[in-house]
Amino acid sequence: MRKAGIYIHIPFCLRKCPYCDFYSIAAGDGSLRSRFVKALIKEIETAGKKYGKNSDSPMTADTIYFGGGTPSLLEPEQIRAVLGAVRDSFALAKDAEISLECNPATADEEKLKDLRRAGVNRLSIGGQSFDDEVLKTLERLHSARDNIRTVELGRKAGFDNISLDLMFAIPGQTEEKWEETLKQALSLNPQHISFYSLEFMEGTPFTRRMEKGLITETDAEADRRMYERGLEILAEAGFSQYEISNAARGREYICRHNMKYWSLEEYLGFGPSAHSYVTGEQGRGLRFCNAADVAAYIEAMERGESAIEDFCQNSLKDDASEYVFTGLRKNRGIDLRDFRKKFRSGIWDFYGKDVKEEFEEFVRCGFADETENNIKLTVKGMNISNRIMALFV
Repeated sequence: MRKAGIYIHIPFCLRKCPYCDFYSIAAGDGSLRSRFVKALIKEIETAGKKYGKNSDSPMTADTIYFGGGTPSLLEPEQIRAVLGAVRDSFALAKDAEISLECNPATADEEKLKDLRRAGVNRLSIGGQSFDDEVLKTLERLHSARDNIRTVELGRKAGFDNISLDLMFAIPGQTEEKWEETLKQALSLNPQHISFYSLEFMEGTPFTRRMEKGLITETDAEADRRMYERGLEILAEAGFSQYEISNAARGREYICRHNMKYWSLEEYLGFGPSAHSYVTGEQGRGLRFCNAADVAAYIEAMERGESAIEDFCQNSLKDDASEYVFTGLRKNRGIDLRDFRKKFRSGIWDFYGKDVKEEFEEFVRCGFADETENNIKLTVKGMNISNRIMALFV
């Protein structure tokens, strides 16, 4: 039986963060969220007929990830209903990792307890910073104290797998403030930390403010220093980095769902703007995604229609490029034996002499490592990862 991840996009937020380009809308009233949950369940049930328990090629869901938006805006009984639809439509692995993103501004003790009882076993808390001035810059609705409180309440609710999201290179954030945020986060003993620099994404309010000179982007050298210092602090605390922007206290706490994205494994996405990747004919990947429009999504589900907006059949080269591009994000890099098994060719035979020579120049400069059976980025190389990954696209 095929194993696959399930991603569930909850598109509601209390307020849109000015740096965020993920699809989300204002939370609205309860009736809209209720209609949305019914539509979501309908989509899961429909997909189950093609990929679920009774299909010709059934998938076992071994990870479920509620992302957003702000999934913790939904009521626990709504999360329970969605998980029930997944269980009814798909086989669910006994040890399935079930993650939910939580905004500290939307969490209380009873809600967290109900989410745990509903089956969520991994909590991903979007703390971003433990400095109130930095949180104000980001226009977050919670405080540093709320971050601490949410972790504490999560523990009381029975969560023994808690992840914290943290950001650096934020306008006005000093390197000292970043170090202090990391140390405060670590003092709470999370099992996992995601850490990433602020990106100025096209079309966001932050980018427009930067273009007008109202805020200033952190310079590249300071960004790199914050990143490398973050890795040092995490390592000193017993965390192992396993992907460019992620570290875990032990292998058992690596985010199994996100590893699917970086390992070219199958996953199904439900909800507006959600993406899917499945294996199609001749073993090639199929990518498809839903329209980024809550109203259109709900109406399509209520009419019994598909909300898929885009569909792409990968070529052999597409799959190879995605496999290498995402695989180089992982600390362990690319297993060249696995590449040969998947693509029936050695990596340098596949990409050719010119790409090999360019990659080896990065190796000579200390940005990458190469052995007989592996290629990977160094810490130094992770700072320019997109330049190296672009060789394989």
